[in-house]
Amino acid sequence: MKVGVLIGSITGNTEHFAHVIMDELKKQDPTLTFEEYLINVEMNKKNTQADYEYPNCDAYLIGASTEAFGIPVYVRQYLESMPFANLKKKYVLTFSTCAGKSGHLQFAIEQILIALQALPVTYIQCIYPGNYVQFSKVYAKQIQQQILLDMPAKCALFVNSLKTDRYNFQRQPKGCSYELMYKVQHLRIPIKFIILDDCTGCGVCVQNCPSGILRLENNMAVFTEQNRCLGCFACFQKCPVKAVVDPKRKLSKVDQYHFNQSYIIESK
Repeated sequence: MKVGVLIGSITGNTEHFAHVIMDELKKQDPTLTFEEYLINVEMNKKNTQADYEYPNCDAYLIGASTEAFGIPVYVRQYLESMPFANLKKKYVLTFSTCAGKSGHLQFAIEQILIALQALPVTYIQCIYPGNYVQFSKVYAKQIQQQILLDMPAKCALFVNSLKTDRYNFQRQPKGCSYELMYKVQHLRIPIKFIILDDCTGCGVCVQNCPSGILRLENNMAVFTEQNRCLGCFACFQKCPVKAVVDPKRKLSKVDQYHFNQSYIIESK
């Protein structure tokens, strides 16, 4: 059985946790195979390629990191745009990484999946110490350790559903209404990134922008429709020479965040 792994991550945390979960699922059912998709890259392809095709797998593992205490806009847009048939009656295990609790994100993903008649089985949320923009300090290692200990049981619920075709739904944590979260996210201050002359024209930001609003001109990246910027920070995070900056906000003083293996307690 092929499991599509949809990952909403620009810092590496969610990719790391996806692989931790995949290892556990593979341990419980060696017949499972996985196809990985980075949602920001898939959104980029969707917005720039006329012949784009959505993943169509037997089941799904879907995860994201929190953004403004909710679901990242590009993740919401991608899931909502998936063809009905690709998710209908497919079992889904969801997960999240965050600096704090992520009930709103999990609740939002659940609502989208239910609307598409997918079958969300259960969820796993993992707090990553020292997470991006440092809203929280390194306080969460004990919590993370407990989550990793609980993870096999949640993976077992998902694997059991795949093997028996019996739906065992474990409801997600409660969150604010989906409509309220949507409004709050659109009240945020618009982000006006600029690209410095340090740009080397490598194209990494162009490939990772979920809105597809960056292109290369004369060996430099340029914005084409900045009013469509989602503020996901993919260009800021991915630039290898730190040539993408937001000079008008305090956040511009925060350095790029990158996944740090030393923060993580591995499951034994």
